[in-house]
Amino acid sequence: MSKSPSGRKRVTRASSPTAKSETPLAPAARETEPLSVEASGVPASFRLRREYQSPSSEQIAIRAYHLWLARGQSVGTDWDDWLEAERQLAASA
Repeated sequence: MSKSPSGRKRVTRASSPTAKSETPLAPAARETEPLSVEASGVPASFRLRREYQSPSSEQIAIRAYHLWLARGQSVGTDWDDWLEAERQLAASA
C-alpha cells in the first residue's frame, strides 16, 4: 500500500498473472430467440388470456356511470349500478 497526496492509504492491485488486458469478454450469442414483445411492452406469453381477465375498475366505473345516467341520475344507486356493471361486463367477456 502507498499513501496518496491526501494522506489516505491506497490499495494497489497486482497485475494479472497472464499479463493480458482486463477488458471484459463479449457475451455469448443467444441460443434461443428472445420473447416477442408487443406494443404494450409485455411479452405475449405473460399476458392473461381474455377468458381469465376480469374487467378493470375503470371499465366498471364507466359502465356504472352510464347506467346511472340511464336511471335518471338517482341518488343512492351507486352500489347497484356498480354491481350491475360488473355483471354486464363479465357476461360480455
